[in-house]
Amino acid sequence: MKKSFDAFTRRQLLKRAALAGVGAGALAAGWRPGHALAAAEDDAIIAAANEIGGGDVTGMIWSNYMAPMQPSTDKFAELTGIRLGNIQDISIFDIPARAMAEAVSQSPEFDFFHVDSNMIPSLASAGLLEPLDGYMEKAGFKIDAVGDFANFMTYKGSTYGVPTDGNVHTQFVRWDLVEQNRAAFEDHLGHAAVWPETWEEDLEWMKFFNKPENQMWGSANLRNRANGVTWWYMYFYSAGGFPFDDDMNPTLATAAGEYAVKTFLDIKQVSHPEAPGWGTPQMIPRIVGDNAFACQYWDGIIALAENPEKSKTAGKWKYGLVPGSNLSGKQIYRSISSPLAAILINRHSPRKERAAMLALWWGTLANSEEMVADPVNTFHDPWHKGHMTSEKVAATYTQPGLEAIEKNLQVSSPPIYLTGYLEFQDALAKNLSEAYVGQIAAGEVIQRTEEAWKGVVRRIGKAKLAEELASYKAVFPTKDQPT
Repeated sequence: MKKSFDAFTRRQLLKRAALAGVGAGALAAGWRPGHALAAAEDDAIIAAANEIGGGDVTGMIWSNYMAPMQPSTDKFAELTGIRLGNIQDISIFDIPARAMAEAVSQSPEFDFFHVDSNMIPSLASAGLLEPLDGYMEKAGFKIDAVGDFANFMTYKGSTYGVPTDGNVHTQFVRWDLVEQNRAAFEDHLGHAAVWPETWEEDLEWMKFFNKPENQMWGSANLRNRANGVTWWYMYFYSAGGFPFDDDMNPTLATAAGEYAVKTFLDIKQVSHPEAPGWGTPQMIPRIVGDNAFACQYWDGIIALAENPEKSKTAGKWKYGLVPGSNLSGKQIYRSISSPLAAILINRHSPRKERAAMLALWWGTLANSEEMVADPVNTFHDPWHKGHMTSEKVAATYTQPGLEAIEKNLQVSSPPIYLTGYLEFQDALAKNLSEAYVGQIAAGEVIQRTEEAWKGVVRRIGKAKLAEELASYKAVFPTKDQPT
């Protein structure tokens, strides 16, 4: 018989796990000696899951993400009887709309959603999500992430997600080209070429190495409507901006807002002319194909760029902290994590306890390490503190790559972390992309976006959104520069 959720304390859990010899079973299932802490974490979840009882769970998850999760999923089924049944294979970019539809219908069909965690405010306020803090306490589990990264899983003081992917923008520079041209480049700069610290320096570096006649463009930053907006957030936040005041009035008509728009548009002079229509399928081949000098890009591309079987530029890149801005009077660095894949649990599901334990299992160091280190299915990027010292993960991302990822995770920021996130972002993305291709003037971006945002605020409710501002601000890093 399944015990009630609150009837089992953590002390009882650990005692029962020891008596049952779960640790021995875990080792027999394939854990490596010398990882006692990781094994203990896994054992505690197994014990808690066995109190719930076996059965199938189902969810929405993109098969590209699911492939490296399958071995740990199969192991969990062997040890608990909790199996992953049929899943709906949907792109992570399409799941947000589907999850909102499930929230409206209060459907119990799907037990979990593997979706951008920046959807948590929208989905939680719609009544779809199950808080996970009780399950985490029961299993002695914590999200042991770099810096303040675990805050991306929280909303109004509760935890609603378990990350599987530390998607964060990282700076890429073709350092071989810097070294080959160092004398001329430093003469041009008037100082030593160390690392671009500001967005202005970043552009100057890109301009020097921009050689379209040689099929080499200074920037590989995306400027399409779907993804280019994520760069704007880095510019805006690092300039000291925040998009709303405490009464939910937009604050884009500020020095930070104008700076972010200008910086976004300035990259056009060092970008491929087809960049407005390109997403990752078009841009990634240019990064690994010797057609780009620098960019800020999702850290998962490090694994691809350093794979000599798939990249012409393996060993030629240097990775580090994204540039920042001193517009506010102090130097601030802000990277961006979007989309950020996490497991969210459907509160309407009768199987939510099983799904929650499976989510925690995927978030342990031992299991997440296997997903992140997969050299073929490089969709789950490092996020756990333990990933940063893992030899297996370093074999995929390189040690310098991991060091760069860790720096950026420490200063990673969210997009608009409020109910209505997709509506706010779509209005901003539309106006930025239209300005980039010359359909509207640069000065119209802020005016049009603020007008659209005021409409979203009215529809959702100013008081409701103002109440959520504390959760939005809490997702930000607590430091302006990484240690």
